[in-house]
Amino acid sequence: MVDPRRRNRQLAVLLGGLLLANFPALAIVDRLILPSGVPLTPYYLFGVWLGIIALTALTVAWRGS
Repeated sequence: MVDPRRRNRQLAVLLGGLLLANFPALAIVDRLILPSGVPLTPYYLFGVWLGIIALTALTVAWRGS
């Protein structure tokens, strides 16, 4: 049986990832451009993706009391 707190953390990671990779956040990031003219969107999406993976790994490896 999965601990309810762990399940809630996993759900929070999922919902946070969905919010960060959805329209309002992407519309804001899409307007930002690096000084060299490169759009910031691919870097942002890679960072969100990497953050979701890291938080998921921490949630799974967490050994609560």
